[in-house]
Amino acid sequence: MQDEGCRKGRRRAERRAGRGGNHARWRAGLLAAAAVAGAMLPGAGPALAQAPGEPSAVNIPSCDRACLIGHVRAYMAALGKQDPAQAPFAADVRFTENNVLIPIGKGLWRTVSKIAPTGLEVADPLTGQAAWFGVVWEHGVAAYYAMRLKVDGGKISEVETVVHRNTGLPAPFGDPDKVAHDPAFQEVLPPEQRRPRQRLIAVAQSYFNTVELNDGMVFAPFAEDCSRLENGISTTAPARTPGGQGNASAIAAGCEEQFKLGIYHINKRIRERRYPIVDEERGIVVASGFFDHDNERDTYALTNGREMKTALKWPNSISLLEAFRVKEGKIDRIEAVFTYVPYFMHNPWAVGREHGEVGE
Repeated sequence: MQDEGCRKGRRRAERRAGRGGNHARWRAGLLAAAAVAGAMLPGAGPALAQAPGEPSAVNIPSCDRACLIGHVRAYMAALGKQDPAQAPFAADVRFTENNVLIPIGKGLWRTVSKIAPTGLEVADPLTGQAAWFGVVWEHGVAAYYAMRLKVDGGKISEVETVVHRNTGLPAPFGDPDKVAHDPAFQEVLPPEQRRPRQRLIAVAQSYFNTVELNDGMVFAPFAEDCSRLENGISTTAPARTPGGQGNASAIAAGCEEQFKLGIYHINKRIRERRYPIVDEERGIVVASGFFDHDNERDTYALTNGREMKTALKWPNSISLLEAFRVKEGKIDRIEAVFTYVPYFMHNPWAVGREHGEVGE
C-alpha cells in the first residue's frame, strides 16, 4: 500500500511540474512577442514591418538630385551620339518608345540627328527617377520628346519615352527653335509654399479628374496666372506669353476658364495614371497616362452653348508625360509632351501599385 501511495504521489508531482513547465513556456513566448512589438514602436529602433509589396519600411535614397540629373544628361548625350555604350545602363534595362517595349538603342536612337541643348529636368531621389522634356531632331526634322528614367545601383534600369512627331494630325506643335521652358520649374520654393508628396500627387490627380469628362466642373486648384505648354506651344496663352493661335487658347485663355467652358469634354477617361516623380522642394509632380477619346458623337456643346466638332472622327488615345508645378497648393505651371496612339493602348509600366489612380 505504501508503494502504491508513493507511485500516486510521484504521478501527481509530475503532472504539476508539467503544468508549470507549460506555463513557463507560454510566459516566455509572451515575453518574446512583447519584445518584438516593442522594437516596432516609434523610437524603439528600426521598423520590422513594411507595406505589402515594398522591400523596406525605410527608403534611403542612394542617388541625390545632382546624381539623377547627371544620369539624365548622360542619357541624352549618349542618345545624341546614337551610342548606348556612352550611358551607364543596367544589363537588364527596359526601354519603351510610345508604350512599346524595344531594345535600348533601337527606335529614335537610330534616327536622332540633334538634341536641344536645354530641356526641363526634374528629379526625385526618393523614387530614384528623373525626367527630361524638350526637342530632338530626326534626320533634321524636329520632334517633341519626354523621357523618364530610373536609376538602381548607379545604373539606368528603366527608360520610358514619349515622342511626338509632326504627322499632320490635329495636335499642338510649337516652333522647335523658340521653345522656352518656364524657369519657375527650377525655383526652390520657401517651406511655407511647399506641400508634402501625397498632397502634390492629389493636386495632380484633381487636374486629371477635371479633364476627364470635362463638363465645366473644376476639381483642381489653379493659380490665376496658370499656364500650360503642350508640345512646345502655349495652349493657355496668358498675357505674359504671346501666341497660342489655333488651339484651346483661341477659345478661352487660362487653365481654369477653359475647364469651366468644358472644352475638353471629349476626354472620356484619363487612365493608367502614374506619378513616379515628385520634387517637394520645387513643388513638381511628373505624371503619365492616357486620354481616351471614343468619339461616339461628332459634336458636343460647351457650357456657354457653343457647339464644337471633334477634330478626329475615329476612336483614339493620346499618351503623355506631364509635369505640374504646384505653388501654395495651386497649379501654376504645366508642361506636357503627348502623342496619338491606338485607342485604349496599354502602358507596360502601368502595373502593380502604379497602375492605380492614387499614385505611389
